[in-house]
Amino acid sequence: MIILDVNKISMNYGYGQLFEDVSFSLNEGETISIVGPNGCGKSTLLKIIAGIENADSGQVSIKKDAKVAYLDQIGSSSVDDRIVYDILKDTYKDLNEMEKRIKILQEKLNLGIEGEEYNKILNKYCNLLDRFSALGGYDMDININTVVDGLNINKKVLNQKYNLLSGGEKTLVQLAKVLIIKPDLVLLDEPTNHLDISRIEWLESYIKSFKGAAVIVSHDRYFLDKMSNRILDLDNGVGKIYDTNYTGYLEEKQKDFEKQMANYKDQQAIIKRLEEQRKYFAQRGMATNSSTLCDRAHVLQAKIERLKKVAIARPQVKRKINMDFNEIRKSSKKVISVDKLSVITPENRIILNKINLDIYFHEKVAFIGKNGSGKTTFIKTILGEQNLEVNGSVYIGPSVKIGYLPQVIKFENEEEQLLDYFKSTIEVNEQRAREILAKFEFYKEDVNKKIKNLSGGERMKVKLAELLQQKINTLIFDEPTNHIDIPTKEVLEEALEEFDGTLIFISHDRYFINKFANKIVEFENGKVNIYLGNYDNYIEKKRSI
Repeated sequence: MIILDVNKISMNYGYGQLFEDVSFSLNEGETISIVGPNGCGKSTLLKIIAGIENADSGQVSIKKDAKVAYLDQIGSSSVDDRIVYDILKDTYKDLNEMEKRIKILQEKLNLGIEGEEYNKILNKYCNLLDRFSALGGYDMDININTVVDGLNINKKVLNQKYNLLSGGEKTLVQLAKVLIIKPDLVLLDEPTNHLDISRIEWLESYIKSFKGAAVIVSHDRYFLDKMSNRILDLDNGVGKIYDTNYTGYLEEKQKDFEKQMANYKDQQAIIKRLEEQRKYFAQRGMATNSSTLCDRAHVLQAKIERLKKVAIARPQVKRKINMDFNEIRKSSKKVISVDKLSVITPENRIILNKINLDIYFHEKVAFIGKNGSGKTTFIKTILGEQNLEVNGSVYIGPSVKIGYLPQVIKFENEEEQLLDYFKSTIEVNEQRAREILAKFEFYKEDVNKKIKNLSGGERMKVKLAELLQQKINTLIFDEPTNHIDIPTKEVLEEALEEFDGTLIFISHDRYFINKFANKIVEFENGKVNIYLGNYDNYIEKKRSI
């Protein structure tokens, strides 16, 4: 049965067509993922489906009486002074109201009323109880706790005021609200933001068992592969459906590109040949004063103009960023070694407990584990930035030169223009600064942007550009792919593919881990478990234990 039908939706914000004539439909149990670069209209399309924004043209039809749940990408910025549990329970508004009426009737029955009035109230009370039970009133707390446990939301958080939560905790609460109501249609905008791998995997299993329909916007490519059997690609205002997962979509889109490029070249060759013929007949006609030859030239010109009116557009070639790390090719064989390393908070909570770990030159090491398991604590200890009590030893090889990209990228002066910042930081002239920044897609007036106006992806590119100018042989990244779109992730990956040194990174991005890691270090209960291989190898070994 069709739950959602999107028919020829178009949107124009005044500065150009965002997308035009986008259409698709979803049946029960189907999931579609919307992909495309930042600014292509993915979130806007979700809001149109949710009824939050109006399209310029087209129609959205949702099955009658279907429950629709929408997770906003910026839901963590919402304000609510209630405690979290009350907010979660508020998803059952009708049942909450019914529960209040049941209590009122119960109180009346306890007043000692007799006779016909008592029977009348009792009848209402019993009917309301039956309806409350049929609608799942007695399962409210069970459903809430199932989702809370699955998302691993700390029970203490349930009794805290929402406004006092961190951005990540707020996102978890908003996601929990969406899942608790058991919707028929769920609209998820970046649902894996702020989630660690265990939470993402629980969400995946939840959505897979979901009987309704789902529309997902995500930059998590591994998540897209597992969740979707249909992809809506929004590219240059056009929406195209691919009946496959994300990996299959990439393959099919490449084939489309190659086919369009071949057709474009064939048509251009035809136009060129006709142009040459037209020129020949025109020149010969003029030279011999032949009206027949001139007429032939006019016929060819008309044919060329008709072809140009239906010209096949040249497909856009993805810009390959040409970059090289300023690497020191030599490095100590043993890059990092820790022996019985412990980190303890002032409250005597042991974050890391007598860890032993060796990392060698050329290794690509992924640190994984639940949020709060000690991954960033370990990196800060290696970098000498740890303010907590540290016991044990940390050894850094004498030839090791580290470049570090933190999870939260900060600049001392947010008011400074990008070009001025880069010139002073890297100590190069304006021409060289522009050349380097252009490699990271900062062109012309882009370099005059103030730092504070850079997006998360742009800030990452600036720091990556800085790292490229340093003489390093070891890179340490903390959540490098967080909050950046897929094209920007690909920019980062292109750079890392050229890097021949040691790579150490914290990530919940399983696609990224699979692509680069040859060693997995799992942080769990203050200890580390070491697995050779990428993420898929890690999962296989975990299942076999």
